[in-house]
Amino acid sequence: IISVSVNDIVAVGVENFYASNDHYFLSDALHFLSIFLGVPLCQVVYYSPKEVRVVADGISAGNGINISPDKRYIYVSDIVDHEVDIFERREEEQLVYLKSVAVGSLCDNIDVDHRTGDLWLGCHPSSLKLSKYDPEDPPGSMIIRIKDIHSEQPVVSQEYVDDGHVLQASTVAAPYEGKLLIGTAFHKALCCDLK
Repeated sequence: IISVSVNDIVAVGVENFYASNDHYFLSDALHFLSIFLGVPLCQVVYYSPKEVRVVADGISAGNGINISPDKRYIYVSDIVDHEVDIFERREEEQLVYLKSVAVGSLCDNIDVDHRTGDLWLGCHPSSLKLSKYDPEDPPGSMIIRIKDIHSEQPVVSQEYVDDGHVLQASTVAAPYEGKLLIGTAFHKALCCDLK
């Protein structure tokens, strides 16, 4: 069964892409139960004009998805497990799980710096504040950078953190020419200088 809750896609051709699914069930109650019980039912799906098929599974909640600069690896942020899963592309676009890198936060979308290979993640420090929005105590923002993700010791660093009074619910971050652009779920965008 192919899940029906696409969260993000990454193109690998003119008409071909991978898609991450963040829900297996359409029912909120069943989705909550699968998360509560820790049953990783979400998938990555490959789409081409000729077919749609599952190419990776066992993901708790696949959120952002992106590709390495050399096009050999697919990265999927698992927002529930607070990690980035790394898959290697194989024949017929099948994905083989290699490892996961813990980030310690609810990781949303992934941007890949195609010069350095670094991953930039828009993250949510608190799921409770994100789901129960209170303007007096807004959800914060966190940007995480992963360097050397394929090494035995990837370097995970917090590049931006805010309690929600400047920027609420960051979902994506993209570096460009010494600047970092941060986008959010429902707030504003922020442009920062990188040190």
